[in-house]
Amino acid sequence: MQKAAVRDKWMNGNNGVNSQVEAMDDGPGPVSRSERVSLRRPLGHRGLETLAAHYVRQRFKPHSHPEYLIGVITGGVHSVWCRGERHTALPGTVMSMRPGDVHHGNAAVEAGWMQRMFYVAEDTMREILGDRLDASTAPLPDFERCDRHDPLLAVRLKRIHDRIHASRLMLSRDAAWADFADVVAVLAGGAPGDDSPGALPDTRARAMVDYLHAHVGEDVSLDTLSSLAGLRRRQTIDLFKRETGLPPHAYHIGLKVRLVQDRLRKGHAPAAAAMEAGFADQSHMARHFSAIVGLTPAAYAQADRVRTFVL
Repeated sequence: MQKAAVRDKWMNGNNGVNSQVEAMDDGPGPVSRSERVSLRRPLGHRGLETLAAHYVRQRFKPHSHPEYLIGVITGGVHSVWCRGERHTALPGTVMSMRPGDVHHGNAAVEAGWMQRMFYVAEDTMREILGDRLDASTAPLPDFERCDRHDPLLAVRLKRIHDRIHASRLMLSRDAAWADFADVVAVLAGGAPGDDSPGALPDTRARAMVDYLHAHVGEDVSLDTLSSLAGLRRRQTIDLFKRETGLPPHAYHIGLKVRLVQDRLRKGHAPAAAAMEAGFADQSHMARHFSAIVGLTPAAYAQADRVRTFVL
């Protein structure tokens, strides 16, 4: 697809309806090289983050999240790799990724892309879907694919995001969760949790994953993992990547970044968080953090105090 051919239609979403997100208006406008990111935690620190972003130069490295990612592309064109395929996400595309889904991506046009995203922890997802079923909890959803071009559903999800991300009224935010649960059910193909469970993971891979989770701040060697798996080094890497979607070092880096996110949310200094996570220094941590999270550590730490960041 030629960049010039899509530039004129790179934004066809609705304008932001709240003052907090109007700086990232989804209506037509001049091409900008600046990047803007707005991150909020509507439930405090309890299992939810919402993001409104305009990325231009950002290139996400292969990574995964422990949370569900539900979102919508509201402008531009996003080139994203997920589940072994490259996808071109146009405005009107709804994104849905499961915890552990490996993905990476970048802009497909000069103007970049705009997205609205929910990051929902598994316990919070169970609670949200449980309310929909009039129960205290519910099975976790599964998604057949990671992208779905559905302009009507995209508009619906964007409106929900506007309310949860930017509304100053708690009741408005809380009521939007009922609509959000319905969208998740649609993405999961009906009532979530009805699908039969997949194959159990390889126990050797499980042992390696558990070890990395237990030693996030350490410098773990491949020999250690090979010993746990009872395999040669090459076989160890192949097995780990087959089961998780990432090689061991990339998976471990992702865990380190998650630890830094947790510490920053609790008010720790970036340098201290970097040291605890086992990065060589703060600069080393910041490079990996930005490539996975899409914000600098300093911007992430200020998410509840500053509405929009220009990167």
